[in-house]
Amino acid sequence: MSTIAVSSFSLHRVLGPLRLEERTADGGVREFEVPLPREHTFEEFAVLARERFGVTAIELCQIQFDSSADERVEALASALRAANVRVLTVPIDIGDLAGGDETTRADDVTRIERWFGIAHRLGATYVRVNTGSPNAATKPRGRAGVVDALRTLASSAERLGLRLLVENHGGPSSDPEYLLAVRDEVGPERVGILLDLGNFEPIAGLSHARFAGEDVDDTGLDLDPVYDKIARLAPVADLVHAKAYDPRSDGSPLLDLDRALGIVAKAGYAGPVSVEWEGAKGDPWVHTGETVAAVRAAFPALV
Repeated sequence: MSTIAVSSFSLHRVLGPLRLEERTADGGVREFEVPLPREHTFEEFAVLARERFGVTAIELCQIQFDSSADERVEALASALRAANVRVLTVPIDIGDLAGGDETTRADDVTRIERWFGIAHRLGATYVRVNTGSPNAATKPRGRAGVVDALRTLASSAERLGLRLLVENHGGPSSDPEYLLAVRDEVGPERVGILLDLGNFEPIAGLSHARFAGEDVDDTGLDLDPVYDKIARLAPVADLVHAKAYDPRSDGSPLLDLDRALGIVAKAGYAGPVSVEWEGAKGDPWVHTGETVAAVRAAFPALV
């Protein structure tokens, strides 16, 4: 049954630090943390998402886990079952499949596969990986290495009953033609597409700059290409991220979510939608609830 889920990233300002990494130019892994307060645990988030938004599915981002130890994962899985809330997706943001060499890619694949095991134990339906790293110091080396790594990851996901997804998530992946070519080379039956409505330029770059606390000019943007790219991927998407942001400086939406959702609906999309509020102003619970309401209006059949 298709459903509405709420991503933990919607409440990133109250769910604790973000744990990020990047492959450095010498092939090493640099870990860093974005310090944010933890007002709620994942378990509390799940209960509050059900109570406040009326959803029974959530998305848990790997970068927000406070621990991936076996006992922590088992305790979380047990609490989610007790709360009658299921995990739809675990987005995984480690590794750089597009950069480095065969050795670093093999290491990244192994580390990603460990998170597949965690997603499986939490009862997830989907796992999302990146075709490259949004934080990479190395430059993409073409599709061949990415495709080989995704074939291996697809097999690992299949063995655990998971559906592997790739997302328009910065760099070459935000070009629909690149993402479609990767999917076709791996095999559409083995890897699907997570369409994020906001991860296209110029919106994505502006949003990242905002997140870094930079003062950026948001006037005069040509956003028509964003909606063209949404229309290109909507007919083949397995999952959709309904992304919402703080408005532009003139008060207009950075992304016209109703227009974007309308494009997806017109394409005949009937799959799940995960809500991802990415703003920094106001109450994230209120804004997430508004985004959930917009999704329900566009897709009344979703539960």
